[in-house]
Amino acid sequence: MNFDEASFSLKTVQWVVMAVLGVYTWFTNRQAASAQEMMVLRTRIIALEEHVRHLPDHSAVTDLLGDMKAMRSELTGVKDALAPLSRSLDRINDYLLRDKK
Repeated sequence: MNFDEASFSLKTVQWVVMAVLGVYTWFTNRQAASAQEMMVLRTRIIALEEHVRHLPDHSAVTDLLGDMKAMRSELTGVKDALAPLSRSLDRINDYLLRDKK
């Protein structure tokens, strides 16, 4: 084995080691990025769960729907009560405008 053959073997071994090191670095960086993405997703899921926890449930929405129907009927009653008052006010206004002296 002469010097040229030993140099070629050393360069080949060096190239193989660098290739293995490059593949290992790429794989560990990929795993680190994947772990970081998982942490970001886990944080987002926790935030979403916390937000959803404070939303009203089905029974609260049903109660609100009943309350809205009750308020609608009360407003209809108030509207019906204000209609005669509006007519009386219009008559008073017409009287005051006609008999202004």
